[in-house]
Amino acid sequence: MSDPIIPTKNFISPDSAESTTASHSAAIESLDADSSDDEIISVVKEIQGMRNPDVCLVARLAERLAASGKQLPVNGGMTADVASTGGPSSLSTLLSPLHLRLWGAIVPKLGVPGRPAGGIDCLAQIPGYEASLDRQRLVSVLDRCGYAHFLADREMAPLDGRMFRLRQRIGAQDVPALVTASLLSKKLAVGVRNAGLDIRVAPWGNFGKSWAAARSNAAMFVCAATRLGISARPVLTDARFPYQPFLGRAESLMALNRIFLGDAKGDLASHADLCQILAAAAMRECASLPSHSGEALRGVFYANLEAQGADPRSFERIVETTAAAHRFAVRAKRSGFFCVSLSDVRNIFVDIQGEKTAPDIPFPDPVGAVLFKRAGDWVNTGEQIASVRADDATWRRYGERISDILTKVSEVPAGNGFEGIDNG
Repeated sequence: MSDPIIPTKNFISPDSAESTTASHSAAIESLDADSSDDEIISVVKEIQGMRNPDVCLVARLAERLAASGKQLPVNGGMTADVASTGGPSSLSTLLSPLHLRLWGAIVPKLGVPGRPAGGIDCLAQIPGYEASLDRQRLVSVLDRCGYAHFLADREMAPLDGRMFRLRQRIGAQDVPALVTASLLSKKLAVGVRNAGLDIRVAPWGNFGKSWAAARSNAAMFVCAATRLGISARPVLTDARFPYQPFLGRAESLMALNRIFLGDAKGDLASHADLCQILAAAAMRECASLPSHSGEALRGVFYANLEAQGADPRSFERIVETTAAAHRFAVRAKRSGFFCVSLSDVRNIFVDIQGEKTAPDIPFPDPVGAVLFKRAGDWVNTGEQIASVRADDATWRRYGERISDILTKVSEVPAGNGFEGIDNG
């Protein structure tokens, strides 16, 4: 395994970067929390159309997004977080903060809703968990347990939240400069100075559809972060195949519980190790930091649940009821090497969740799956590959499509792995 850290000193702005023009700077400087949708979209489209935006422009946009709301200067102690570039099956934004907290970092984790199972989306399944925190409540949570996981809203980086939703609307989610500015704005808003980043590399990725593109984007992220006084340590991970077998919002909680109980095996165990590597990268101490037991991780997790209004017993009940709700078996339609497409999984989960989303139900969870095979495993016709959680109506409408997605096989094996950036 190569060193997964990008050393800040070894990177400069991407080659052939365009100079920041007066018009681009003026457009960014004019943005604030009261900007209209049209004004925000205009800036998004300008940056989207730039071949290689100057890193100074990216850093300045991050500052404007952060300055659109209240900010949280964390006085004393080290602040750290691990963000991600999105994609299903990873637990990095749920597990890595627990490691950071155990190593003594203060972890104010400001995020946006994920698709289909971002960290805050999963935590919101636990009754009572406060996904939105105003500044006063945030300070209270951090004082109590040193870790808060919450949404961007009207107080903290509101312009970033609005821009993110508009980027979704117009298809500008995968613009590297905008991804970088958004990620860094959230770190600035809450005073995070040590920023890990799980760059999920896949043809459908938002921050690198190839390893070469992801490396270039990682360099831009590090450069922009450095200009903002943030120590950034990205890691490139292979998102073409499931990181671990629990797919879905409540299923991610099942996976966490397995890890807490010390019952993680196979891909789940490997992924748990990777999440610790991601956290250690953010701390710049990959070799010397101690590892943590599932029991220790659970202690931090439960402390956060209680600080944000949830009862740990509610988490345990969610895990139990989710496991019991896996009523549908998915069996191989032909023999071959298992090769489920995470892009297809994401698309169908997002479609089903979208039908259930409402103002009073921002994080519906109508579907989930658990894989019984690893990417690259040989499967025989009729062998059970997965179980699915869905109600009868959802299964009648989507069951065939879900089965088709989860039973894909190929003639040659392909499977998990991850790549880092070496020190060269």
